[in-house]
Amino acid sequence: MSRGTSRGTGLRTDWYRSVARPLLFWLPPEAGHRLAQGLLGLPLPWERLGGADRDPALRLSLAGIPLANPVGLAAGFDKTGRHLDALGRLGFGYVVCGTFTCHPRRGNAKPRIVRYPERGSMVNAMGLPNPGAEAASRALARTARGGPRVASIAGQDVPDVLDAHAVLEPFVDAIELNASCPNVAWGRDRDNEAHLANLLRALAVRRARPLFVKLPPFRTRVEREVVLALAAIARERGAEALTISNTLPVRDARVSIGRGGLSGRALLDVTLSCVRAVREAMGAEMPVNASGGISTPADALAAIEAGATTVQVYTGLIFQGPGVVGELTAGLAGALRSRRIDLAGLVGTA
Repeated sequence: MSRGTSRGTGLRTDWYRSVARPLLFWLPPEAGHRLAQGLLGLPLPWERLGGADRDPALRLSLAGIPLANPVGLAAGFDKTGRHLDALGRLGFGYVVCGTFTCHPRRGNAKPRIVRYPERGSMVNAMGLPNPGAEAASRALARTARGGPRVASIAGQDVPDVLDAHAVLEPFVDAIELNASCPNVAWGRDRDNEAHLANLLRALAVRRARPLFVKLPPFRTRVEREVVLALAAIARERGAEALTISNTLPVRDARVSIGRGGLSGRALLDVTLSCVRAVREAMGAEMPVNASGGISTPADALAAIEAGATTVQVYTGLIFQGPGVVGELTAGLAGALRSRRIDLAGLVGTA
């Protein structure tokens, strides 16, 4: 990382934290998010605002998809598929849009998001609002490709998942099947292993592009057994990668339904523990995307050392702004070089 790169990244993040974030956080969370989405529609110099490091040491391949770096944007930030060009130009190695369902959903009643600024975290009880797969596919068809992109899908019924997959797959580089979403009635219980197997079996005969499976986090021994069983099914049924993991269920009386999913810095230790356990169980073949609590280069490096192939950011973008891409890539490039870690030689990168 050059001195100029370091200085430029610092200026971008300092500007966001001192000027833009106070404005966005003065607004209710969803209003702030709408404002950010509106800005993404403007012809701004997104490459400069993101400031991603282009160090060749960061290059790798995920399930055959060439990436400029291992820092992805997790599902949930762009719920429509309309802003992938700008988000890609920020410099993310890949961007996940959605989560989409076959049919449109309005989500839960407001309020649905609570920020924990002192913890760099949030709780959301959104309820999976999205325009539906058909509308999302039309948005994706109109959106320029700013880099590799993935669509997240979820659903209960096999036909609905298959329909959503069919209409979205032509417009993305991969599909991420959300087998961990608290807003659909499967993915967290042992008796749903057969359902995941049925879904993957049905998808196998029609899909043409890589499939990632997103699994829930775990803290107890029983939860660990469930997640590892789901991971084994995903591998056996041909999924190309796993994403570990989703938000952590918590209670918060300030959201309308009294409970939601915790994301952000408070989730980091759980994420690292889950990635380590899944990597140990899956061996050296299955790519793992670490998602949850990653906001600094040290976090990203810890995830890679725990067994992750890539990392996904979401809450870190909200709290640190677009310059987080430059911070993560520059810091990670320096750490990889100093520790002589070859990303291109890690598991699942061929």
